[in-house]
Amino acid sequence: LLIKKNTFQKYIYQNEESNLRDSSLTRNEVLNSYVQLNMKHIVVSTTGVTSRELLSLRKENQQESNKDFLTVGGMGHASQIALGIAMNKPNTKVVCIDGDGSLLMHMGSLASIVDSGCKNYIYFLLNNFVHDSVGGQPIGAKYIDFSKIAESCGFKKLYKIETKNDLINLKEILKNDGPVFVEFIIKPGFPKDLIRPEKTPIENKKLLMNFLSNCN
Repeated sequence: LLIKKNTFQKYIYQNEESNLRDSSLTRNEVLNSYVQLNMKHIVVSTTGVTSRELLSLRKENQQESNKDFLTVGGMGHASQIALGIAMNKPNTKVVCIDGDGSLLMHMGSLASIVDSGCKNYIYFLLNNFVHDSVGGQPIGAKYIDFSKIAESCGFKKLYKIETKNDLINLKEILKNDGPVFVEFIIKPGFPKDLIRPEKTPIENKKLLMNFLSNCN
């Protein structure tokens, strides 16, 4: 179904229990903290506003985005795209930037990541308990502790970041051998004037492939 923008009025969710866990940390602060490090990583980001914010921050910081794969329209698949790359480029760290709704769709991916034994895999979970890109609806998993699930799957290094001050530790966290699981508790919302990718998914894929050809 193709529906013209602004066809529907804004819907305000009525369930007061939908936001049981609160946070002052924003997605933009998390991504900006990572981008500022300017690490030589391969990055695979989930669909929606996460990829758009990452792209925007790369431009603001005058960084190339050819080492990022934006998983446009592929909700739930970023983690396994990242895993395939990590398995084939064992000497370069691969960072998957995923969302809570995306992880919920394919939670078995956590077991696959650990089972691979990849030491170069870093999993970022941006958890705001809602489907932020499509209206802010609760994901229906407010009682789930994703970090405990990751731990039970076999992740040896796990971190939970809930405040801006905690982001100071990000550089040290990234030095660990993987697979590493980092959960960021963030609040819903994003800038309303976010840019969209100028390149098509195929163009993005080709640029990443060229970048990968120079990685080990």
